[in-house]
Amino acid sequence: SVPAGDAGWQGAPENTIVGHVHLRVGRPEDAEAWWHDQFAFDTVAKYGSQAVFLSSGHYHHHIGANAWQSASAGRRDPSRSGLAWVEMRSDNVKDETSHEDPWGTVIRTVPGKA
Repeated sequence: SVPAGDAGWQGAPENTIVGHVHLRVGRPEDAEAWWHDQFAFDTVAKYGSQAVFLSSGHYHHHIGANAWQSASAGRRDPSRSGLAWVEMRSDNVKDETSHEDPWGTVIRTVPGKA
């Protein structure tokens, strides 16, 4: 239970940087292809048909995509809870853009250093 007077979670502290994100997907191989095509991310590890880990710049992984609780899932119903968007910052990005993955998560690319 939530203690009386607790306003609940108010968000991460200002300037918080998240090093990597794990996404629930229907098929990791589809996520792998999408991240290659959209962002030229490299595959750094696979766990069979269950998960794939992707990155840029030789980092251990920026994105994990798994089907551990979402095998064969399609696009998330927008009325259900779930991750709405992810923001990636890069010095290689000149203009802010948005891409939507096959499961309905919006990936925002923003100029600037992470």
